[in-house]
Amino acid sequence: MVNLEWYRSFVEVYRVGTASGAAEVLHLTQPAVSQHIAALESGLGVKLFQRMPRRMLPTAAGKRLYSQVVVAIETLESLPTKASLADSPPLIRLGAPAEFFGDYVLKRLPHPSDVLLTVQFGLAREIAEQLLAGKIDVAILTQKVDRPELDYQPVFEESFWLVGPPHGQPPRVDTSSPTDLKSLEQWLKSQRWITYSEDLPIIRRFWRMIFGQRLEVNPQLVIPDLRSIRAAIAQGLGYSILPDYLCEDWIVDNRLTLVLKPEKAVTNKLWLAYRKKERQSQQVSFLFDCLIATDQA
Repeated sequence: MVNLEWYRSFVEVYRVGTASGAAEVLHLTQPAVSQHIAALESGLGVKLFQRMPRRMLPTAAGKRLYSQVVVAIETLESLPTKASLADSPPLIRLGAPAEFFGDYVLKRLPHPSDVLLTVQFGLAREIAEQLLAGKIDVAILTQKVDRPELDYQPVFEESFWLVGPPHGQPPRVDTSSPTDLKSLEQWLKSQRWITYSEDLPIIRRFWRMIFGQRLEVNPQLVIPDLRSIRAAIAQGLGYSILPDYLCEDWIVDNRLTLVLKPEKAVTNKLWLAYRKKERQSQQVSFLFDCLIATDQA
C-alpha cells in the first residue's frame, strides 16, 4: 500500500532536488526520505528520479506524477492545524420553521457572536430528515418525530390566539357564557378565513377545543407562511389563528385585533431536536442556552 508520507517526500525532493534538502524541509532524516522514494518507486513500478552526483532529476514518469499529486499535497498542507481549529469559531447548521426563527430565535442570538450559523427552513418532518441525514446539526421542530436516533428538549410553548383586522368589530363575548360563545361561533363562520393549508390544521384544533365541534368553512386564502397570513389579516383580508409570538406586538400596535385569547390556552410545544450521540455537542448547548436564557432571566 502506498503511504501518504512517500508522496510528501517525493514532492519535496522534486522541488529541492536532493534527498537531504527534502529531509531538512520535512524534519526527517536523509535515509528516511531516500527510503520513501525507493518504496514509492517500487510500489508504482517506475523510476521517478535519475540519481546524479549532486542532484536527483525527475524522469518523465516523475514529472507526470508530480503534476498529478502536487495540488492534493498542497491542499492537505494548507488545512488548519489542530490549534487553529480549536481557535476557529464553531459552525452550527440549524433547521427551523421560518416564522419562529425570524420572529423569536433571531432576537435571542447573542450579539456580537463568533458563532457561524447557517439556517435551513422547512416543515417538521422535512427538517427531521435533514437532521437524520447529517445535513444539519440541530433542529427546532413544532412536533416530535418518532425516531429512536433523535432526542428532544422543550424550548418554547406557543399559545394560539384568534385575531382579525385592525378595524374589525367582532362581538364582545364572555368566554364562560355558552350563549356568547355560540354567538361568536356563528359570527365567525360568516367571516373570511385565511389559513396555512387547505385542511386548516391549526384552526380546526383551536375550533374544536373552544367551540367543541368541527369547523366547516372554506378558507378565502391559503398561504403557507404565518408571517404572510399576519400581513394579510392586517390588510383586512380575513381572520385566522396565530401563535402569540407572532401577533402579540401587532395587537399592542393596533395592527391586529385580538378576537379571542382563550382562558384555557390552546398550546403547542416547540422542541430542540438533535442526534442522541451529540447531546453534549457545542452546537446543541449553544442553541439551548440561547433559547431558554431570556425566559429564565
